[in-house]
Amino acid sequence: MNQKKILYLTIVFWLLIFSGFIAYKEYTLRTGTEVLLKTLPVDPKDLFRGDYVTLNYEISNLNMEKLPSEESYFYNDEPVYLALELKNGYGVPKKIYTTPPEDGLYIKGKVKDILYDWETDESGVTTEETIKELRVDYGIESYFVPEGKGMEIEKAQRTGKTEVDAKIIIDKYGNTVIKSLLIDGKETEF
Repeated sequence: MNQKKILYLTIVFWLLIFSGFIAYKEYTLRTGTEVLLKTLPVDPKDLFRGDYVTLNYEISNLNMEKLPSEESYFYNDEPVYLALELKNGYGVPKKIYTTPPEDGLYIKGKVKDILYDWETDESGVTTEETIKELRVDYGIESYFVPEGKGMEIEKAQRTGKTEVDAKIIIDKYGNTVIKSLLIDGKETEF
């Protein structure tokens, strides 16, 4: 094969890869269900890096003592599927699974941290370990904004001056895309 042909094939290959990424996100946006998620202030040590806002969601920290689950044990980096119930447009945790639920609205995530509750007997020996909380990432923890806006949003959120919600789209496979941010209830698209 000559050099020109190799160059053209390489360009076509990369164009197909990039088009695939765009088509995947576009499919989710066009076929998915719109859900609002409440965000929580981000730890001030994790400041704005580049031109995006780091987001943390109420559904990122799951209290396993209150949330029904099909499993009693989870592992770091394990895929999980959080069934959501819509209340006033907001996604509220309903049940957590390790395999995709058969029906209903759910979001796909990955276990990032596990907090345990340890029970010990009188001699101090651990008799039972139960999972108290799961920390889950959903792949929507950052959102690109115009230059200079990210730090402003994160700072206002940390100080409690601003309520920030994320409007996301969830497709039938639990994949998500952030559509926009709502700042004090007002939709803001950048």
